[in-house]
Formats: sequence, structure tokens, C-alpha cells
Amino acid sequence: MFGIFKKSPEKLLYLGNTEFQNNNFEEALEYYLELLEFDKNHKEVYEHIGDTYVQLNNCDEAIKFYTKSIRFNNKQASLYMKRGDCYFVREEFNNAIADYDKANTLEPTNWLIFIKKGNAELKIEYYEEALADFLKAYEYEKDDPILLENIGNTYFQLKDYKNALFFFEEVKKLNHNSNLYLHDKIGDCLKELKRYEEAIKSYDVILRVQKSESYLYDKIGDCYIGLGKNEKAIEFYKHAVKYSDNKAFIFDKLGTTFYKLGRYHEAVEAYSKSINFYPDKFYLYSKRGQAYQKLKIYDQAIVNYSKAIELNPNDSFSYNKRAECYHALTQFEKAILDYKKTLELLNIRYDITLQVFDQRDLLVIKNMQDCLDGIPLQQQNE
Repeated sequence: MFGIFKKSPEKLLYLGNTEFQNNNFEEALEYYLELLEFDKNHKEVYEHIGDTYVQLNNCDEAIKFYTKSIRFNNKQASLYMKRGDCYFVREEFNNAIADYDKANTLEPTNWLIFIKKGNAELKIEYYEEALADFLKAYEYEKDDPILLENIGNTYFQLKDYKNALFFFEEVKKLNHNSNLYLHDKIGDCLKELKRYEEAIKSYDVILRVQKSESYLYDKIGDCYIGLGKNEKAIEFYKHAVKYSDNKAFIFDKLGTTFYKLGRYHEAVEAYSKSINFYPDKFYLYSKRGQAYQKLKIYDQAIVNYSKAIELNPNDSFSYNKRAECYHALTQFEKAILDYKKTLELLNIRYDITLQVFDQRDLLVIKNMQDCLDGIPLQQQNE
């Protein structure tokens, strides 16, 4: 390899480092491994080999050599950090957290370690632990936009939307050219805080640049629902469904909104489209059944409630609504059976004092008694 030059550990280390700095990682690895043939107890080379394997996207080998390096240098925080990073890449997040913890005990003021540990904790949904680590990092570094965004994301996962909004806004202050999708996160916080008009404005910032973002039409529709503007919500849901990868979900929302507006035929149509995508979702049949029931097309309502019950035998709601349909058709015996099943699923003993029940349960019992007495169903407002 060296021609007339004499081999030595120092020379091999120098050549390996030179190749590494020139991004010739395979050549660097050859020199480092040859160095080990001269000196297996060389304290420095194991870390270099680990670094080189990382550059070659071989975290398995990198971990082995970082582990060997730690045997020589067990007080060096960077080694635990590097091995933790490899575990993170391999999605062995608990091992990564353990290494970051060790690094942190050695360098308790290194805020980057807190961030790494927090990111690993996020991956396994340890949100409270992640937040604690991110906030520790924040004590040392208050102007890092990635850290601030991570804190905002974690608060959002914990449903602390007020604090999430604060940190997303801080990112926005630090970086005026911030990613457009920061407005999405701010909008999500505002929507959860029921500040719907402000949320719509935040989403609009993205839509003005990228008009085909269907998920934003969906979210804006939700905001208009929150504002009680159902017709406006339908307008945006219809925009969303043109581009969305999750059309079934949006057709479901359209159906629910049409139902609220008393547009039951359109509700049936929307629910039917949703069912075409997800024929195994029991609640979609229950919803379509309700729309048919409002239209007094009881036979179709019964078909839908029956399908919901087939898919979910514990669906007390569908049993009750099917009973109402049988009741409306004066099929009292079938209605009584379904009313009884409803009460059974609700764990209600209907032969005891009625005052202990809430109004919905009382209505089920009253309807069942009406069937026993041959009294037709008296329509109730939902």
C-alpha cells in the first residue's frame, strides 16, 4: 500500500484521516482497519472507524466500533451521542435514549443532547418526557427555531394548544421566511382553541401560494362548522374532495353537514360515497340509516341499521334507531326486541324506577312501552 514508505500506526492514522476529510470513506476505512492490525488497543482509531461506518450508512458496524471505543473512553459524552444516533437511525429508540442519558450525565449543560433525547422520546410517544427534555434545552438556547418548533409540536400532542401556539409564533418571529407549513401548525392550534376566524386566515396564507392543498380546504371547512356556517363548510369540503387522498373521510363530513341542514337526500348520497371506500365501517351505515329515517324511507333505514349491527353487534344506537323504524311501521314485536336489546347493551334494567335514567334512556323505555300498548311511534326531535 505504501510502496517505499514504512508502515506505522501514526502514518496509517494520518492517511486514514486524510482520506476521511476528502470524503474517500472506503479508502479511509482500509487504513483504519490496517492500523488495528498493528495495534488493537489504539484508543483513537475505534471512534474513527465508527465515524467512517456512519458515513458509509452502516450503523450496525458503527455501533460495534463506538462500543469498543467507549471501553477505552467511557467518560467521553460524544461517543454515547454518536452511538445513540446510530440506534436512532436503526429505530432502537430506547437504546438511543439510554445513550443520550449517559451523555447527558457527562455533559449536563449540552443542550443538543436534550434535543436528541427528546426526539427519540417523541418517536415512542413519550410526550411528557420529550417536553421535559426540550424545555431543558430551551433553558440554554432560546433562539433555535428547530427546538422551538419541537416544543410546539410536543405541546400540540399533549393537547396544550395555547402553549403550542406560543412556541410556533416564536418560530415565526425568529424566521420571517419560515416554512409555509408553520402557518398550518398555527392554524391547527387556533382551530383547537376555537379561534376559527384566525385559523382560517392562517390557512389562507398557504392557500394563496399553493391552491391545490386539499387538506387545508378540509380544515377550513371544519372551521366554518365551528362558526356555525354549514353552507360555507360544504363549499370547502367539496373543494377538498376534488384533490384529497382521503375522500371517504371528507364525504363523511359532507354527509354530516348535509344532515344538519336537513338536506337528507344529499346526506344519503355523501354517506354512500364514503361507504364505497370503506364498506366495513359500521358507523357510516348508521349515519346513512338516520338520513333514510328522516326521509321516512324506513325499509332502507332498517337495511342500513342492520348492516351496522352486523359489523358491530354492540352498537346500541343502531338497535334503538332500528327499533324506531319498526315502531314507525307498526311492527311492534320486532321493535320491542330491538328496544330490549338496546337497554341490555346500555346495561339498563327497565323494570325498576324510571326516575334513575337520563332522558334518552327514558325515551327508549317509553317507546318500548308504547309498542307493548300498540301506540305508534311519536317522532322526537334529535
